Amino acid sequence: MAAGPSLSQISDDFLGCQICLQPCRRPKVLSCLHTFCQECLELLLKRQEEQHQLECPTCRNKTQLSGSGVAGLKDNFFVESLNDTVKLHKTVMETEGCSSSNVACGACESKGEAKSYCVECGDFICEECNSAHRRMKSLKGHQLVGMEDFRSGAVVKAAKLRTQPCRLHEDESLKFFCQTCGEAVCRDCIIMEHKGHSYTHLSEASAAIKEELATALQNSDKKVAELNKKQQEILDKKSLLKDTVSKVQDKINEAAEQTRNRLKRMLDRVDAEEKELLQKVQVIEKKTEEKFCAVQDTLETTIVSLFSTREFGRSIMAHGTDLQVVSVKTEVQSRLQSLLQLSPTDIRAPAGEPWVRFDPDVAVKVDNDVLLVGDITEGFKATFTTLGTEGRLGPTKLGEHYSGQDHDGLVTLNNGIQHFKVKHTGTYQIEAAGAAAGTDRNTSPECRGRGAVMKGTFQLNKGEVLKILVGQEGAENRGYNSGAGGGGGTFVTRDDNTPLIIAGGGGGGTGRSYHSIFSDGNTKTAGNSSTRSWNVNWNEGGEDGDGAVEWGSGSVGGGGGGLLTDGASGKNKFGGRDGGEDGGEGGKAFFNGGEGGRGSYGADAYGGFGGGGGGYGKSAEGKLAGGGGGGGGYSGGARGEARRGGCAGGGGSFNSGIDSVSAGVCYPKDIDGNNGPGYVIVTLIK
Repeated sequence: MAAGPSLSQISDDFLGCQICLQPCRRPKVLSCLHTFCQECLELLLKRQEEQHQLECPTCRNKTQLSGSGVAGLKDNFFVESLNDTVKLHKTVMETEGCSSSNVACGACESKGEAKSYCVECGDFICEECNSAHRRMKSLKGHQLVGMEDFRSGAVVKAAKLRTQPCRLHEDESLKFFCQTCGEAVCRDCIIMEHKGHSYTHLSEASAAIKEELATALQNSDKKVAELNKKQQEILDKKSLLKDTVSKVQDKINEAAEQTRNRLKRMLDRVDAEEKELLQKVQVIEKKTEEKFCAVQDTLETTIVSLFSTREFGRSIMAHGTDLQVVSVKTEVQSRLQSLLQLSPTDIRAPAGEPWVRFDPDVAVKVDNDVLLVGDITEGFKATFTTLGTEGRLGPTKLGEHYSGQDHDGLVTLNNGIQHFKVKHTGTYQIEAAGAAAGTDRNTSPECRGRGAVMKGTFQLNKGEVLKILVGQEGAENRGYNSGAGGGGGTFVTRDDNTPLIIAGGGGGGTGRSYHSIFSDGNTKTAGNSSTRSWNVNWNEGGEDGDGAVEWGSGSVGGGGGGLLTDGASGKNKFGGRDGGEDGGEGGKAFFNGGEGGRGSYGADAYGGFGGGGGGYGKSAEGKLAGGGGGGGGYSGGARGEARRGGCAGGGGSFNSGIDSVSAGVCYPKDIDGNNGPGYVIVTLIK
């Protein structure tokens, strides 16, 4: 067990009231274990609107008040009794330290050198008075403490041996502890008010409580060490912010100076831009520093509270009477428990390190003249959606879908494909998800094919244009066992159609009661095969960027479109040349506009925008069910066969980025693919 502080180590802050900065008068202890004068607390309460609780002026913790207000708070007899002892101890140490004389006897007129201290008399006595105490019957029971023991703090230990009278039976001392009621009692209390209760000696109860407090205080030592480490980490991070800001400001100033030397006629513009950039840095610094301060304030408040609680706990253990230990047990344990719940791992520096970026290589031209000396970036994240559009054709209006977002004003629309102008040069993570297939009256959304989800990291330059086609879901076919349309693939390419990342759409099913991995978008480049009821006799999907063409019966769905070529269509209604007389229409390739295919029967069997193949649709009376449409993607998903429970294949995917991640094929229920419209998320990471 760690030793408590000596008398010389007990601070004035611990013994004094931090409101009036004077020794505590009628000290009252709050639930946070901070002690103040009763009068000071009553004045503080009067200034508060809330009268049922009191906010500690040191740590801001709130203490609930009973009907008697401040007077009902526990008296801190420990601080009151310790105050005089500490003052006396300091007087002795100062007297002996500042002069060659020793402490004089205060009991007689001889003023001889004091040899001991009488606890009962409260005075120093010389050798002659010491002998008188031993001879006289009335003084024999007094406790005498030698000067060496007094200097070491033994006077406090001796004072602790004095008992306190019972408030109910003044002739009896408090020597027992009622375990039933949790309070100190006298012998008469045991016989009368606490008759039949479980009790023990006060010293035994105090010893047990000290053991409990010792364990809690040991845990607080570890917690303080962890919090100190975390505080240093936060300070280091804060210092890193300062260093980063300083370096960025230096780079800005250097770039600005170089621009002034090269382009004197643009000096006014350069100065204006430099000022704006530095202001941006200051805004970012101020905002980030406020977040640091909030984290630091939490740490400092917790550390201060732990220190004060530990000081109180150790002091009461080292110098408090058994009664005092028992009386504050609940408050100390409760306060320690609440403070120990804070974990350093939950305290983090603000996100976005290094918090501010400067790119001196970025420049924008105005009237053929360079305007900017560089660019400050704080962060960028844009989510591209279907713009609320459903069906086989792409969106026709941007509307207000991206208003107020990072890519507001950077997107134009051309034949359903979104053209995005990159805002900052940097490294980006792009996440693309293909769309899910359609459903029929016998296929629930949980059983349909899902779109693949692909992630990759790419280097993009400010001002370059990306083409983004966001795949749309296949139609909700209301017929029985009627092949549903395939989901559209999601495509992200450069302006010259060079693919960056593509996520395949899901394949449509026919009366499916379970999910098949073949109907999901494939995270590999080839389109998935189609299946009949028991995953046998499938058609193959497209490969190497082509749409799906293989067929097995006359009532197949349309093939999923690829990057380069369309999926195959039925002959009778859509002029197809690859078999399947009554089959659905194949989805168009990305190069050909990406439209979804139409269904053979009914308007609700189309494939989604992004090359989704059209389903067979509603069967004619007396005919077998038709097949579903293949999913669009880098390579088209296979055409679904005319069998109840069968499914078309999901479209293939493509990823030219680094640090690639993919999801989509997982069976039976823990599926990571996308079960809805497609999407694209573009995030600046450095």
